[in-house]
Amino acid sequence: MFQNQSLGLILNDFVSLFYPNYCACCNITLSPSENTVCTHCLNQLQETKLHERQPNELHQRFYEMPELRYAFTYCWFQNEGIIQKLLHQLKYKGHSEIGLFLGERYGQLLSDKNYDKTIDIICSVPLHFKKYKKRGYNQADLIAEGLAKTFNKPFKRLLKKEYNLGSQTKKHRIERFQNVEDSFSLLSKQKIKNKHILVVDDVLTTGATMQAACQPLLKAGATISILTIAAVR
Repeated sequence: MFQNQSLGLILNDFVSLFYPNYCACCNITLSPSENTVCTHCLNQLQETKLHERQPNELHQRFYEMPELRYAFTYCWFQNEGIIQKLLHQLKYKGHSEIGLFLGERYGQLLSDKNYDKTIDIICSVPLHFKKYKKRGYNQADLIAEGLAKTFNKPFKRLLKKEYNLGSQTKKHRIERFQNVEDSFSLLSKQKIKNKHILVVDDVLTTGATMQAACQPLLKAGATISILTIAAVR
C-alpha cells in the first residue's frame, strides 16, 4: 500500500514537471499538494464563518421569508479581492474547475458541522437559456455539484428562469425584487414537498434574485436554505 502511494506521488511530481498546474487566482505554479488555488491565495480569503451561527445577519435580508432555515455564504465579497478574482475566472473565463473546487471546499466546512445531514436536495439558481447558451454553463451548477459531491446528496435542476432581465447591478432592492419576482418557475413537477432544499448561487447582493428563485420551491411545500460563495456586505 505504502509503495503504491509513493509511486503515485512520484508520478504526479513527474507529470507536473512537464504539465504544471497553476493557481487560478495568482497564476503561480501549484505544488503537488495544492489543487486549483494556491495556499497563499486561500489564506487571503475573507471567510464569513456564518455557518457557525444560525440564524445570522443574512437572514435579515430575507425578512419576507421567515421560513428560511439556514443561510450560508463562504466569503465576504471585496472589490479586487481574491474571491472576486476567482469568481471572475469562473464566470467569464471558462474556468469551471473553480466552481467545483469552491463548492467542495465550502461543503467540507459545512459537513464538519453536520449540516449535510439535514439537506435532502441541492439545486442551483438557473440562468436564462439564452445566457446559458452564450456562456456554455451555469457557474451556480458547478458550485452545487461540488457541494453535492461533498455532501453525498443529489444535485437536481429544479428551476427554470422564464425571463432574461439583464443586469440588475444598478437597481436597489425593491426594484430588483419587482424585476424578478415572477421570473422563476419549477422545471417540472418534482416531488419536493417536505424536502429540505439547499438553493445555491455564486454571489448574494440584496438577495432579491435568490428570494425570487426560492418562491416556487416554497409554494411547492419545500423547506429552504440558501448558500452562496460570496456575499456583499
